[in-house]
Amino acid sequence: MLVRDATLRGEHAAPFAPVPLFGQPALDAFGAAIVAALFPRVPALLDGIYGDRPANADEALAFAIAQGASSPGAANVIGSGQKLATNRPLNEVLDGEAGGFGGPVLVPQGMNDKVSGPARASERADAFERLRPGVKVCRLEAGGHCPQDDAPEAVAAAILEFLPAVREYAQGDTSRGRAAESTVGA
Repeated sequence: MLVRDATLRGEHAAPFAPVPLFGQPALDAFGAAIVAALFPRVPALLDGIYGDRPANADEALAFAIAQGASSPGAANVIGSGQKLATNRPLNEVLDGEAGGFGGPVLVPQGMNDKVSGPARASERADAFERLRPGVKVCRLEAGGHCPQDDAPEAVAAAILEFLPAVREYAQGDTSRGRAAESTVGA
């Protein structure tokens, strides 16, 4: 069953209810523990994430993250992430026939992902490619978890090459979106 269809029928997901024994204080404690564990390691974590372009893991980025993590409400924000509704599956979000977006989609995928690992990056790229016609994956060997930072030139080139498919889709011609699958990033 699609989330969209259930919502249109008025069947909404049950509102979040914390485990009665623990409640919101437990979520706040969880968020505080995450912040305490990660806060001192931010520079080292960034070095690992930005392994392809270590210069991007500079002091300004570490400071911006640390500043956000030290905000009085940071622990609550992280703990509240447990309250989020289940994500809609991509096949629903990107299925034009099911009410999702049916136009051309470009996915720049860094294959040297230091967060989830290269094998998972490859699996993710494969899954996007199988999703539907019009979804184009640009596998960036020099890109990592943040390909727009790790390989900005390659991402920009892929976007520029992909733009005609978007323009044609916007003008009502969907054939280019499908044809673009075989050209971008090849």
